[in-house]
Amino acid sequence: MKQILSKLIPLDGTINTRDLGGYVTEDKRKVKYKKIVRTDALHQLSEKDISFLLDEYHPSFDIDLRSPREALSRPDKKIPGCLYISCPISEDLNNRAIAKHVDYQIDDKSLSGIISYIYQLDENGDISTAMESVYEEFVLTEFGQKHYSLFFKTLLKNEIGSVLFHCADGKDRAGIASALFLSVLGVPFSDVLNDYLMTNIYTKNKAEHREKQLREIYHVKDEVLISSVKAIAGVRDNWLKAAFKAIETHYQSLENYFHKALNFSAEEIEKLKSLYLN
Repeated sequence: MKQILSKLIPLDGTINTRDLGGYVTEDKRKVKYKKIVRTDALHQLSEKDISFLLDEYHPSFDIDLRSPREALSRPDKKIPGCLYISCPISEDLNNRAIAKHVDYQIDDKSLSGIISYIYQLDENGDISTAMESVYEEFVLTEFGQKHYSLFFKTLLKNEIGSVLFHCADGKDRAGIASALFLSVLGVPFSDVLNDYLMTNIYTKNKAEHREKQLREIYHVKDEVLISSVKAIAGVRDNWLKAAFKAIETHYQSLENYFHKALNFSAEEIEKLKSLYLN
């Protein structure tokens, strides 16, 4: 049976907000609708967005997976009755040694920051496989595991209402969180991967806009860098697969990862299923 894809929630202030309801597990149970929502950052929510979320989703928790610096620079809009949870998966995304690279004289701070980050990952500006190590770090470092554990412990508290969770773009740290969540519920990995790759649909315009900036405004000729800038607006299947391969290599199974790395018991997994599956 062909799985439905997660449902886009159209908001004024986000581009990648999706209801994870509807996915069917291996044992034919279904993820509940209006119970858990993955999204990009919530700092630009409009009053209309907030009213819609309150009316339709009754959010109880807003789990922010961004680093403290990111959260401080662009704080989430407050949603009445929704408890904000700081749950950073990395202490600081830009904690790598900055590699030497061509100074492109790009005055767009966001785009310039993206390029600097790309060169931090790979001295040639090629992130096609370099992002795999980032994903591995998210799931293997003690810091990342501590906060993915907090993410799942918070999900257990959601008896009534829904949970919103996000990072900056709702694709990497939130993408892993979503993949771990769906996988531990028993959703087939092929559907988990398809859900992860859906980000590329909603970030396509952003990727194309960045490419246009590089080519037409800043006259960048490096096709590798242009490809990387476009790629990092979205996701690639090998990045998520690298995270799950790292889990399998170090913990032998996803269940062991939950037990040993996330301190999440078999009883808690069953409670998670009772809360989020029909």
